[in-house]
Amino acid sequence: MAVIPSKFPFATARAPWCVAAAVSLLILTAGDGPAVAETGTVVAALEAGVAFSDTLIVNSRSLADPVTPSLGGLVTRIELVDQPGARDAADLLARTAGFQVRRYGAIGASAVPSLRGSAPAQIRFFLDGMPLDDAQNGLAGLARIPLDRIEAIEIHRGVVPTGLGGIGGVGAVNFISRPDEDGLDVLARAGSFGERAGRLSAGLMNESGTRSGSITVNGLRADNDFTYLDHNQTFYNTGDDSLCTRENDWIRQWGVWLGGTLGGDELVSRMTLGYDRRDGGRPGPMGHLSPHASVRYERADGQWHLDHASGLLRVDLEAGRQDEYLFDPEGEVGFGPPGTDRSLGTEVVGRAVWSPEPVSGLLSLQTGLEGRGQWMQEWISGAEEPERNRATWGLFGAAALNLASGRIQMAPAVRWQHVRDDFPPVPAFPWLPEEESVEHSSADVSPSLGVVWAVVDERLFLESHAARTVRQPTWVELFGYRGGIDGNRELLPEDIDSVDLAVSFRSGQGGFSGRVAGFFAETDDKIIFVQNSQRTSRATNAGRTRTRGMEVEIAAVLPWRMELTGNLTYQDAENLGAKNPVYAGKKLPFLPDLETAARLQGSPGPWACWVEAAYMSSNYRDRANTELNKAPSRTLWNVGASYATSPGWLGPAGVLSLTAEIVNLTNNSVYDVEGFPLPGRSGQVAVRVRI
Repeated sequence: MAVIPSKFPFATARAPWCVAAAVSLLILTAGDGPAVAETGTVVAALEAGVAFSDTLIVNSRSLADPVTPSLGGLVTRIELVDQPGARDAADLLARTAGFQVRRYGAIGASAVPSLRGSAPAQIRFFLDGMPLDDAQNGLAGLARIPLDRIEAIEIHRGVVPTGLGGIGGVGAVNFISRPDEDGLDVLARAGSFGERAGRLSAGLMNESGTRSGSITVNGLRADNDFTYLDHNQTFYNTGDDSLCTRENDWIRQWGVWLGGTLGGDELVSRMTLGYDRRDGGRPGPMGHLSPHASVRYERADGQWHLDHASGLLRVDLEAGRQDEYLFDPEGEVGFGPPGTDRSLGTEVVGRAVWSPEPVSGLLSLQTGLEGRGQWMQEWISGAEEPERNRATWGLFGAAALNLASGRIQMAPAVRWQHVRDDFPPVPAFPWLPEEESVEHSSADVSPSLGVVWAVVDERLFLESHAARTVRQPTWVELFGYRGGIDGNRELLPEDIDSVDLAVSFRSGQGGFSGRVAGFFAETDDKIIFVQNSQRTSRATNAGRTRTRGMEVEIAAVLPWRMELTGNLTYQDAENLGAKNPVYAGKKLPFLPDLETAARLQGSPGPWACWVEAAYMSSNYRDRANTELNKAPSRTLWNVGASYATSPGWLGPAGVLSLTAEIVNLTNNSVYDVEGFPLPGRSGQVAVRVRI
């Protein structure tokens, strides 16, 4: 039995906590001033689940909700109500402050995210407040999240809110499902490279709004046979470049989602059921193509939320099942023999949250418990692997303090979590003997602190957040995977410290809002994979990494019915090389120093026209920072237009809208990852009818 001892985060005085304490002292010793908000706003900010009012609206036609300070980390909200549907989750997140996304192809391809220089597994993903990331590799699969069932995306930077788990990463992404709406909504879309998509949503609601139901059906297909410039893996030698067509990058995807709400005087019950299936090619990198391999992914999930007395007691239950196949008849993928690989995963999550009435308008409390069970069964070329299982239990508590007549708010929070794994390690190759089952367990405590000071009532805010948390090793890191990965049961969890300080501001008429934030994040016992033989790798604790930088977000209403939204991220992501001095001072791979995105939109009458620009500075693709393996800087431009009208044949509330967009207008040749080209110029048109 391998047991990792508990780590109590207050045992050492690390730099982020010193900074947070200094900022908190500065805010708490400030003079009297106007109030920040009513107590109810504090309660809402700490409410477990999916509703947060502290948001910045981006990528939408409305700026009605400007920047509002948050006690639970810096929050950005992406509204999808006006999105034509051509963007996927990876594309939307990549244009958000603090986020970087590495893509492996066109729409539907794999995408690997990073938040403030983090590893992908350090970001927690949720669907309506329930976890999406799995124990196998710690990822959620951005390409597998159908946005047709999503109303908005909320991104929490620096802190994982207590109600969303409060542990395990540098931030969180919560996908919020579409609410039940009375009426019919139909969308049809067509685009380059064989793209065809459609969505139909229908809903009913009684007059009082206490009972409602809805159904959404969506489908997508794309050939993704785009032409690209093959650099032949020599990015600085143009003499061997050639034009090629991407093969085996097709996708076929469809899904159905049901939702229903039953409300009363004291209880509100909400239930959802969803099913998604995705089939597609499995293309390899240039030089190692896999033209015959394909994958199939199926996911079914159900959630039940019960809210008593408007948040006094909330119960959330979720069950999910995902089934994934890799069809490799020619043995083109990995080191396994030709055949079919399958993985079947199931999970059950339960959470109960109690939020009593505020005490004298000064103190609000929240406490709860959560349990999660995960099981996975795998078959490699028909041979059954040992079942993997993980049990997670957690207790959490948070408080919101109103000080100085509401002018200052503080939100300390803490979460205790216990994780237990129990299954045999998997040999790297099928012919090696299996080991006996072992148990791996760990218990950790994660605290966080948020402070907000209203310098000028509803105009200027100073906010600071700090958190210390851990990320548990994944199953692949602990127990290996057939095809070249050795397990390492001696891995320590990653210790993650983060702190930020931000100034939020808005104009008196609400026409301009923005936020400027500085952040610092450090990971100790960083887990990476290191090659330990000619054909195998092994996860190991490699030491410390550090990221520091600045984020800027703005949203403005300009003259002549123009609107501007944009953000900028500057970061210095560095390997401190505590355990391997060879990489000390090197930049972390795939993390550019500078990224910026902006959208300018005009709305003359029923028309809306926009132009978007996104810039990414050069970045290294390897830990050694080799100049020949450096991705050059790039700038991408998108342009689009939409037209909305209300013809009489649709009835008094009917709306017909047409949208057209050109993505990558300048046809920039783009590679996020070596050997995996991204498409050049492409176009999409969409028709939407709402009744």
